[in-house]
Amino acid sequence: MTLKVVAVETTSATTVEALERLRPGLQLMAVRSLGTADAAEEAVQETLARAVAALARDQLADPAKLPAFVAGIARHVIVDMQRARYRSVSLESLPVAAHPSYHPDALKALVLAEERARVRAALVSLSESDRDLLGLCYVEGLAPTEIAERTGEPAERIRKRKSRAMDRLREAFHGAGEPRHAEARLPTREARATGGVRP
Repeated sequence: MTLKVVAVETTSATTVEALERLRPGLQLMAVRSLGTADAAEEAVQETLARAVAALARDQLADPAKLPAFVAGIARHVIVDMQRARYRSVSLESLPVAAHPSYHPDALKALVLAEERARVRAALVSLSESDRDLLGLCYVEGLAPTEIAERTGEPAERIRKRKSRAMDRLREAFHGAGEPRHAEARLPTREARATGGVRP
């Protein structure tokens, strides 16, 4: 199977050929990590598909770094596949003693549900770029350096973007526009009313 299956119309033939030249190295890398040829082929196809999509979005600033860029994508694909293996263990394959038996009480479950709803609402209020970045950080578990490698942005910029996105998420979670410490301003207003503080 060639990359032509996953190539988008905006991808040039030269780019497709450049990616195809990386296929043997990607297969070797994947089979060493995943252990089977079938899993390795799946990882390679997913890697090349993601690479095509990333290149179509102009996420690679320096074409000379294409091999390193694609290798970084491959590492993430392999890690995702390895995580999926552990997540997909069937309960039937576990002894009864190992089954989860956590039953939160009704009040605790209600509080958790309310907090999840507030988090979802706060996330929806963020920009798409903030949500994407936080997803890479906290859903995929990537470090800023790994995100930088995937997106082509400097790691320091990723750290700053993450910090600002978290600030906006906290602000949205606590209620945008509502002063977090409104009571701290009351003495100031009272002082102004009595002429104790200059406006």
